[in-house]
Amino acid sequence: MRAAGLLAALLVLVGFGPSGVATAHAQPRTIRVEDAASDQRLLDDATLRIARDANDVAAMREGAGAAMRLGEYDVALGFLNRAETVRPGDPALRALRGSVMVRLGMPRLALPLFAEAERLGGRPADFAADRGLAHDLLGDQTSAQYYYAIANRVSADPETTRRHAFSLAVAGDRAGAERMLQPMLQANDPAAWRIRAFVLAVSGRAGEAVGLLYAVLPRQLADNLAPYMRSVARLRPEQQVAAAHLGIFPSDFSAMAGADRLVPSGRAFGSDDQPEEDE
Repeated sequence: MRAAGLLAALLVLVGFGPSGVATAHAQPRTIRVEDAASDQRLLDDATLRIARDANDVAAMREGAGAAMRLGEYDVALGFLNRAETVRPGDPALRALRGSVMVRLGMPRLALPLFAEAERLGGRPADFAADRGLAHDLLGDQTSAQYYYAIANRVSADPETTRRHAFSLAVAGDRAGAERMLQPMLQANDPAAWRIRAFVLAVSGRAGEAVGLLYAVLPRQLADNLAPYMRSVARLRPEQQVAAAHLGIFPSDFSAMAGADRLVPSGRAFGSDDQPEEDE
């Protein structure tokens, strides 16, 4: 199966255009852009500031963040490469690089970057949400939820809450996931409804997930998406997370077996209250 049909439908479900569509083998793009116009303005402004001052690290950092949120990962990395030549050892830059790696589906590269950012003096809560997603993408839901909780304690964020809720569902706590999503569902948050469809699917309730899609999508799009939702429960936990949050849906269950992305090895880590970081 290809992911494009799945993601196009999901993008319509959350109310955004198809620019974030990714396939299982292409460079992934996030399927959610909260305010694309605002981020584009930030990116344009950062570019102008750098044109005036080639050593403006703040502009490079802001440009990298905006590009990342827009799914322009090559642009984000270009900003970061340039900024790190001006200010090597900056923890914010290191953490932002980790966040880009997460969105590229490379959690094993991201975790050491987050650990290094913390050693360099970065505030862990500032990048806890993406650190949590990195663990989620490795099938370590215990550690993921630990970091999501840290992030939300410091600064509550709907996206982090949606990630946390889906992580609970992947780990088997559907009731907890539903409780966490409920306030956003009551507020008719379209991204929360998308995650709820995934929650139902990974919980083995594909029929309800498909029914929800038919309730909120045009019939043709729901027809295209339904087979994907019916197969979500058969994916490994890390693949379920990748499908829901990064728009990566494998063409078959062996597609990632030999890849260097999203495939945990050995015993799952993070069973303790305080997870250990990859070094």
